[in-house]
Amino acid sequence: MADITLFMRLAVALAIGLMVGIERGWKARDVEDHGRAAGLRTFGLSGLMGGVCGVLATPLGPQFVGIGFVAFSAALGAFAWIEAKAKGDLSATTLIAGMLTFLLG
Repeated sequence: MADITLFMRLAVALAIGLMVGIERGWKARDVEDHGRAAGLRTFGLSGLMGGVCGVLATPLGPQFVGIGFVAFSAALGAFAWIEAKAKGDLSATTLIAGMLTFLLG
């Protein structure tokens, strides 16, 4: 029974990420291929990663979620910085949406 609950929780974390990814992908639907930074797959994985960190926090301690969040935010922030420099767009919406997706997962 515990395994089903675990998979249900991870499925919800993935679903949260996919819903955010659909919205972000819809917003950037007119952008040419390979011009979009984050969409369905990225946000789906972000939500799932947050869910996995939450599951691993039980045996490893709650600080594991914080460490995972900081690492995830640093990687996503670095990517957002590189993309902002390349495009000249200083929007932080994708970064904030990614961080929230991780935490919601």
